[in-house]
Amino acid sequence: MMKRALYIVLLAIGIYSCSPKGFNDIIPETSRVEYDNVDFDMNAMSLHGDIQPFNQEIRVDTLGEGRYLINLTLYTDFPSSLPKFELHYNYPQKLIHTLWNSRTWSTLSEITQANYARLQSDYSIVSVLDHKSQNRATFTMHDQFESRFSQIDIRRVADSTVFVFNFFNDAAPDAEILEYNAQIIIDFSESNYSSCIRDLSQWRLDKEESRAITRVDASLLPVYSVWYPMDRNIPLENVTHYFDSISNMGFRSILFDDGWQNVVRFEVDKDGTWDPSEITIVKDFIQRSKEANMKVSLWYTHPFIGAHNYVFQRFDGKYLQYRTSSQPVLDIRYPEVREYLTEMYSSIVEEWDVDGIWFDFLNGYYPNEHLIVTDDTGRDFVSVRKALDSLRIYMGGELLDRKPDLSVNQSYRPVGPLHTSNTRTVNGFLGTSVLNDVREKMVNNRLLYGEFSPFMEVMGIHPRDPAIDVAKKFHSVMYSNPYVSYFSYTLPQETYETLKFWISYWKSNVSFLVESDFKAYSPSERYPAIIAGNEMKQILTVYNRIEPFDLGFFDFEMADIINSSDYPYISFKGTPTGRVDYITYDHKGVYSDRGALRFRRDVAVIEIPRGGYARLIVK
Repeated sequence: MMKRALYIVLLAIGIYSCSPKGFNDIIPETSRVEYDNVDFDMNAMSLHGDIQPFNQEIRVDTLGEGRYLINLTLYTDFPSSLPKFELHYNYPQKLIHTLWNSRTWSTLSEITQANYARLQSDYSIVSVLDHKSQNRATFTMHDQFESRFSQIDIRRVADSTVFVFNFFNDAAPDAEILEYNAQIIIDFSESNYSSCIRDLSQWRLDKEESRAITRVDASLLPVYSVWYPMDRNIPLENVTHYFDSISNMGFRSILFDDGWQNVVRFEVDKDGTWDPSEITIVKDFIQRSKEANMKVSLWYTHPFIGAHNYVFQRFDGKYLQYRTSSQPVLDIRYPEVREYLTEMYSSIVEEWDVDGIWFDFLNGYYPNEHLIVTDDTGRDFVSVRKALDSLRIYMGGELLDRKPDLSVNQSYRPVGPLHTSNTRTVNGFLGTSVLNDVREKMVNNRLLYGEFSPFMEVMGIHPRDPAIDVAKKFHSVMYSNPYVSYFSYTLPQETYETLKFWISYWKSNVSFLVESDFKAYSPSERYPAIIAGNEMKQILTVYNRIEPFDLGFFDFEMADIINSSDYPYISFKGTPTGRVDYITYDHKGVYSDRGALRFRRDVAVIEIPRGGYARLIVK
């Protein structure tokens, strides 16, 4: 956690309870704070909007070098509805090379100057980068409503870009309050922008403990997903027949994916109750999995059973819609619905004895929070999201009571496989044409949620995929938790060897790939270079032709340079203090060549097989 404020720059800027225009004063020049040529300019900040009957107080604290916390408080003497208002921060346009925003599950994380738009995101973070992917400024905010009614917009005025912290523009809480508190962080620190985003996102996550993943079982990773074969309606017996092959490949768990509903039928009774003990085919599948020393996680989408006739009759009128489906969904704002769903989940876990569970389709319900409830028939929540929070907490407790060692692998509200919408995710991605999209989503998840980000693009392998392409596909998800799906009995030998090597590589290097410092470069080019690791080992993956990558003084013992591009040569620069040897390997991990780096004007070039890597050893 960041340190508490070192000192107060500005306290109680003013109280303007009678002004219809609210606060829009210019802060004196004397309030400007400077750190290493980076200015936090109070003249650049202003508040706009009619905030009466509220008064306001603004305090700016220093969290560290170049990092500032703006504390905004509105308060009044009698309960009142919150007003629409904005806090602006003007930033010099000439300092902006690239803008990044937190649209996690999209390919729009980089914003071009011509496409400034409202950045609607559950986690509004915006970052200004220079041409070397160094942070210029990163912005985020949080309030007592977990930023559900606020967002960051971007506007262009004259020679400045205005970062607009927009409060209650589209909706406001259905409540009257005496005090409202919001915090905004502006980070001018000089470092790779990845670090700033990760720090500010963690600051938000620490304020929302209910969003944290309950637990992560490393023995479940990497995961073999039955999505691809099941989507082709292959019987479960055909999958279990090849457990030995899957185990030999290096997998220790199976994701019993959404396609299992093509085999299992929900036979509910007239009371709308479903007994999972009657589904013997699934119990047999899980039993055979465990006999093969494989753990099983279940991807579970039960809220959609609302379309079943008996369930529909039981909960008549208690339905929502989902943003990508016309199928009715049970309305979780009713306590009896939450109890029903929790019991269904819990009985699955207990009866089938699954090792892990993935919640799916737990976002995207509507109507939204601002809906005015009329003719209420027993809801205890107006807000769908608050009801969802309650469902998660209640369900999580019940699941862990039934099975204390259960791995609950998805709880973050904005993250997860929106499996019903192929326009938002690349489900079971095949070929290499989508690798830029997959890599961008993986990086964005990693930046926002760190080592526990439940990245869920399933890597599908077709028997005709060239082995080098298989290696490159694995590289696109390598800095996260890989999920792979394929027909194990149709893999060509070269493809089998390639996949097996990279799974082994991931398992051997997971502490460097996932649990160490992570930096991504050039979002405007879809992250052509990613590096992670520590002083012992660095792993750099190059996905496209780039300028020589700067390894500085080679302050590590070893580094792997992975060539996931279409070019055979990788160049980098630096000034090592001693000799640096290298060994190259092809896409199957087979030895190719060795030698010593030769620098010319601080730049060295290595020929690395496509899909393969070079290991640098610092003497």
